[in-house]
Amino acid sequence: MAITARSALSCVLVIVVAMACLSCGVCPPAAFISSISPNSTTAGGNQFLLTVNGSDFRRDSVVSWNGSFRVTTFISSRQLLAAITAADIAQPGTVLVFVFTPPNGGTTFVSGAIGTGSMTPCNGKNSNAVSFTIDP
Repeated sequence: MAITARSALSCVLVIVVAMACLSCGVCPPAAFISSISPNSTTAGGNQFLLTVNGSDFRRDSVVSWNGSFRVTTFISSRQLLAAITAADIAQPGTVLVFVFTPPNGGTTFVSGAIGTGSMTPCNGKNSNAVSFTIDP
């Protein structure tokens, strides 16, 4: 049995499509915060770095401090650092901390015959929220 250029090309195309669709139609999971450190401070204190531990962090994930994004450094998929300013902790109270991960475009997958495709849009996602206490 002879392999023609056309049959070899068809075979390569099927392999490429199959490899591209290993995670067909699946958006990445939302980040999850397991702990933050520190989890409290005294009002009027100095700026500090907040360590956020968890899972499914990406290089483009951003820490939100009571609804406002803070300068965030990606350490790993399990840890982020966020710069918290003295103004952020000037007054006593409770702050909600969460991680926002922006959308990464979409995931293309093949459905049915070769050449038929559709798009699953992946939206930005928020992690669970964790409380931070600013003591008087």
